[in-house]
Amino acid sequence: KKSTTTTTTKGGGFGTSSSTTTVVKKHTPQKYDLSSPQGRMSYIASKVQTSNFSSMPYTNSNSICVIDNFLGKSFLSHLRNEAESILPTMIPSQSTKWDDTTQSVITYQKHNVLSTQIQGGPEGYAATPKLVEYVVTMTQYLSKAINKVVPEARLSSTEQTNKLAVCLGDGSKYDKHIDNMGGNDRRKMTALLYLQSPSMHTSSSSETQQQGSDNDAQQQQQLDDDPNELGGHFRAYDVPTVGSMERIAPKGDRLLLFWSDSLVHDVAPSFAPNGDIDRRWAFTIWFLTDDVGNIRVTDSELAQRHFGTG
Repeated sequence: KKSTTTTTTKGGGFGTSSSTTTVVKKHTPQKYDLSSPQGRMSYIASKVQTSNFSSMPYTNSNSICVIDNFLGKSFLSHLRNEAESILPTMIPSQSTKWDDTTQSVITYQKHNVLSTQIQGGPEGYAATPKLVEYVVTMTQYLSKAINKVVPEARLSSTEQTNKLAVCLGDGSKYDKHIDNMGGNDRRKMTALLYLQSPSMHTSSSSETQQQGSDNDAQQQQQLDDDPNELGGHFRAYDVPTVGSMERIAPKGDRLLLFWSDSLVHDVAPSFAPNGDIDRRWAFTIWFLTDDVGNIRVTDSELAQRHFGTG
């Protein structure tokens, strides 16, 4: 920052003279006491407040916002350590999908995927204090930041639901789905933070990739099914255009935002060729809208094209 000081001097017989001095002040980054809860929460809030969410227009139901190096490698490692500490308490992850045989939505257990919900309260905070602080701070500050850019979202700053999940490898994956397909579900926006080391997925983590042709699709399918690769890419469908697909690598400290009630996506097979260090960790917060009437109705043509129903 620059400050300008003007000095005026009156001298005998020589009139009035003035001089202007410009002083350059160095910007000192604010320091946070990361050993205290308040310091950690202020740090997370500052990361939200200095991020750009302009790539989340409400008019584009398939918009995706990707923010790399969101919390910093050191802070992220603390979240990962807490996540690993509760791995023995995590349970097989269940989800729902459309079943062509029964022509209905069924519940199924994901292969080699474990999950849990991070809970507040004395017991939950004692187990994972930093993960709880992350949820509380993101719920308050990210909701306000998005509402400022996209007021139509009407996100609650007090309500959320969340899931901590880990893919253990051996082809663990998520089937194609939309997070919220209606009913009384108020989940409006998904905020997904990858907890693995930022040094993973270095060959393809900095850019997203689109596929359009059949040859591209076949090549990427072979890559996604290769057990010598880490895999686990987030795959968004009809992005950027109908019929195309965007692959986003699960690079550690990457924050991924999208609309819960509209984006068709899945997770490609995930592998862990080097054991535990290669496991794919994802921490998801779903932000609720204040009005269930604000949830988009799934387009019948889209449902037919992706799920065989509509």
